[in-house]
Amino acid sequence: MGSERGEGSEQALAMRTITLKLHKPSRRKREIIDKAMLNYSLAYQYLLDRAFSEIETIKKEYRDKRGGYRGNAVAKWIDKDISRELNRFKIEPFKDSLKMDFGMTMASYLNLSEIQQNVHYPIAYLPEEVWQEKVDTIVYDLAAGRRDLRECEREARKIIEKSTSLRPLFFCRYALNRDYCLLYDSVNNRYYAKIYLLNVKSEDRKHIKANKNRKLWYICKDDKTLENTGRKERFLLFPLSFGKWQERYLKEAIAKPEMLKTARLIKKDGEYYLAVNIRIEEAEKIKTNTFLGVARALAEPLHYTVTDSEGNVTDRGFIATELPGKKKEGGFCLSEIHKISNTIVRLALKNRSQVIVESLVDKGDRLQWSDRDRKRHMPVLNCFSYNRLVSVLEYKLAEKGLPPPIKVSPVNIFYTCPRCGLSSKQNRFSKDMFICTACGLNMDIECLGSLNLARKLCEYGKGPLKVKVERTLTGLRFVNKILGLDLHVDASQDYREEFVKEVQGIIRDFYENMGNYTRNKHFKQKYSLIKTIEGKKDILKLLRIV
Repeated sequence: MGSERGEGSEQALAMRTITLKLHKPSRRKREIIDKAMLNYSLAYQYLLDRAFSEIETIKKEYRDKRGGYRGNAVAKWIDKDISRELNRFKIEPFKDSLKMDFGMTMASYLNLSEIQQNVHYPIAYLPEEVWQEKVDTIVYDLAAGRRDLRECEREARKIIEKSTSLRPLFFCRYALNRDYCLLYDSVNNRYYAKIYLLNVKSEDRKHIKANKNRKLWYICKDDKTLENTGRKERFLLFPLSFGKWQERYLKEAIAKPEMLKTARLIKKDGEYYLAVNIRIEEAEKIKTNTFLGVARALAEPLHYTVTDSEGNVTDRGFIATELPGKKKEGGFCLSEIHKISNTIVRLALKNRSQVIVESLVDKGDRLQWSDRDRKRHMPVLNCFSYNRLVSVLEYKLAEKGLPPPIKVSPVNIFYTCPRCGLSSKQNRFSKDMFICTACGLNMDIECLGSLNLARKLCEYGKGPLKVKVERTLTGLRFVNKILGLDLHVDASQDYREEFVKEVQGIIRDFYENMGNYTRNKHFKQKYSLIKTIEGKKDILKLLRIV
């Protein structure tokens, strides 16, 4: 249901996930789900273990022409013999999905190992005897001094987690007669999930009788209702519960069922959820020309600063909370997170801004303050709520045609001088005041964090476009690793024209696939370098041969 476009224009598409809770499943249904998840997890781990013994072959045979790996290609490693072996795990309803799930995991692991050292091989599920053996090995390594305590604790937690939690069931298609689908009771405005969990030979199969007084319509292109078949069924039917924003997408799916794609059945804290991937229409891409830094604050949840491409401030202010009574202990409720994110999206649209946020995962921003009376002043928004906000922004910005938020390190953003660059603990004069001990700049702490965030990418984009040029047997080769440039130009070609065309193509590809690049270690440098290139009418004037 996008806005109308001009003739010949294309609507951008994106994937979103809506999470639907299975409403009070019976004991029998819970046991069936748990048994299916256990079988799926064991089969998945079997594939991982077998692939590990053939990892070098997989690396060699399933690498694509561009040097990377794709899930559907890696899944082809599962031949007929391996597929037959999977039958002993009784996962026939999920076999296609299992293969695809495995392929995506392995492709992700192989791609990550190409750019990052010491990537841990994936683990799906460890039976008790296996995880106990692995934990014992960690303890021995610690006692022998081969690994430090922190590393051992992290590894042990991961192993224990994989022994107590089952892998979610993946459904690779939306279909009426296999995998999963959704149904709608239009009279009572209720939604149901029909999920295939049982084998043909399963003793848990039962007759499912459709209620004569309640019609359940399949969410599909044809007008079909759930009917009695007179046979024991391989599927189970679950009523669903969810919030208003999920319902908005479900209503849209009734009119456009083709938007419903893959799904995962997840167990969390004793409850069961169906996470459904949907393909939605996005707004046309907006080209940004400013930066919007969004940092935590002490007086209000957030402070924002907007700068131009040169780092000059054009707007700043607080993003205040409107529902203080709905705060939960340690964070904000989801409805408040959505209100705050809507404010940020409006600011980004108004200023055509690239949003820049803190990456509060491994390191903190040290915004909290303890005064002389040992009274602690904490940020209004804790790390969990801030990270939750960032995950909401990822899809809300895309819905408006804006790029996803860029996550940068929060280290010292409240201790670094934006004028001279000095980073020191001594610069934090008090809870509210920053005074640089080198140049004397003073400003409110609340404003400092968002300003340093907004200027983060400016640090990378001030220099020239450095390109290494090599002579080849047939011409020239141009290389810039940060930009991803590797251009071979024949001696008979105009290298200037070919160089400009190649750089422009890289920029187009970057914006079209921006979400896939955000985890690359050169992402921030590449983004800011692209912004620098876009700011120049003549790309060749930026070029510096090294």
